[in-house]
Amino acid sequence: METRRALLRRAAALVMAVFLLAPCMPRALAADMKVDAGFYLKQSRGGTCTLTAAAMMLRRRAYIDGRTDWVDVTENSVRPAAWAGGLSHNFTYKAMKVGYATLPADYTAKTETLIGLLAAHPEGIVLYDRRQPHAILLTDYTNGVFYCADPAGNIAAGRVPISSASVSVAGASCYWYIAEDRNAAAGASQTGELQLAGVTYPVNIQAGCGLPLNGMVAASEGSTLAEVVVLIEDAAGNTVMSAPAALTGGEASWSLQEADSAIRFGELPMGNYTYLIIAEDAAGGSLCFESPFTVSGAPAADGCYWSVQDPEGVMLQDEPAPAEEEPTFGEQLAGWLAGLF
Repeated sequence: METRRALLRRAAALVMAVFLLAPCMPRALAADMKVDAGFYLKQSRGGTCTLTAAAMMLRRRAYIDGRTDWVDVTENSVRPAAWAGGLSHNFTYKAMKVGYATLPADYTAKTETLIGLLAAHPEGIVLYDRRQPHAILLTDYTNGVFYCADPAGNIAAGRVPISSASVSVAGASCYWYIAEDRNAAAGASQTGELQLAGVTYPVNIQAGCGLPLNGMVAASEGSTLAEVVVLIEDAAGNTVMSAPAALTGGEASWSLQEADSAIRFGELPMGNYTYLIIAEDAAGGSLCFESPFTVSGAPAADGCYWSVQDPEGVMLQDEPAPAEEEPTFGEQLAGWLAGLF
């Protein structure tokens, strides 16, 4: 296994490309998603807030995937797939599979969960408060503030702080999210190489806390996956957790969410680790994504891998902005004197 892993790592250097981003999306789209390009909708009638919020989520995901028909994603177009007297807990629309989950009752844990979800889902999540009842699209967490789009007619249109919406983090109890996106996998496979798309990975895990796994492994165009395994190694190189994909044959893609139950970050003791994804397809393609991470008492931090974004196979890092130099006394005095005249 060690020899094989070494070979896969060398092969991966030729085909991998990494974007370290927050939120989890191509750099070119990061700013765009905070500007209203026509993403947001208002519900057509009372009682359809969940459907409208889901339509906005799917609309944004389709835009990220590069679908030219993202503008056609509306409340009415989503209704046949998603509505049964209420928003279905699980449904599929335009190759995007939507799932449902509940939130922790504890406010701190709930907040951390939502921050993690938004980092993995740049399209946002549908956040629901059963007590009202009402739903919004939670879009992003920026500079310590949650932003959203509220489908209610009495709330300002577009992306607004959640403090301006009719649902709060404290009152929210559950959410809908895009559990699997085959559009992303299709976009990856068109490159002709085995690819990873939108894969979250840990940078730091806060001791005792988990990390939701998201993203897709896609075989090269016209091929199928032969093997995929997710691993965690300790500092000595020993495998401490593993999750092989249960492939039945013929799968062109595999969702990393299938590994969630076996990769339990919250059970790791404090220390240094490596997170790995190893994959092979029937065409002979192989890749090995690996990223070192720590488990500590510090807040959780993660990143995202988009191998379809950079064909050069380079590990790209966000460079910190240079520190601003303090003006000298002479410069301060000159500025003060200039202000007098």
